[in-house]
Amino acid sequence: MQAIDVERKNRLHANFIAALDLLDAEHREPDRWEEECLSYALGAMACGMYLVAEVELAAFARPIDERSPDVLAALAQKPARFTKDMLRHGLDYVNQRYGHVGDAADLPAVLAAGQQDLQSLTA
Repeated sequence: MQAIDVERKNRLHANFIAALDLLDAEHREPDRWEEECLSYALGAMACGMYLVAEVELAAFARPIDERSPDVLAALAQKPARFTKDMLRHGLDYVNQRYGHVGDAADLPAVLAAGQQDLQSLTA
């Protein structure tokens, strides 16, 4: 287990919790943009694709006036799927099920290749 992976995973977990805490402080559920970002980040974390999760959590925090109007319009046509409680439950599940920090050897070959491709873009 590499120290950087542990640090990244811990930071992602803290950022995900902070996003949910922000919604709690504002006494609201996530809007469709935020919900999409959090659900994608959660899925990426479950797959060990930490860079993707970081991108999605950064997008969560994007101000409304900086969000893509086309994406907002597409999301407006879709029903809400996840509540804060569901996202919290999902994070708990991911931490219990996939709590270890793995490397590409722990992933299916197609996911490992994709993660390596993503990492090469940021190197």
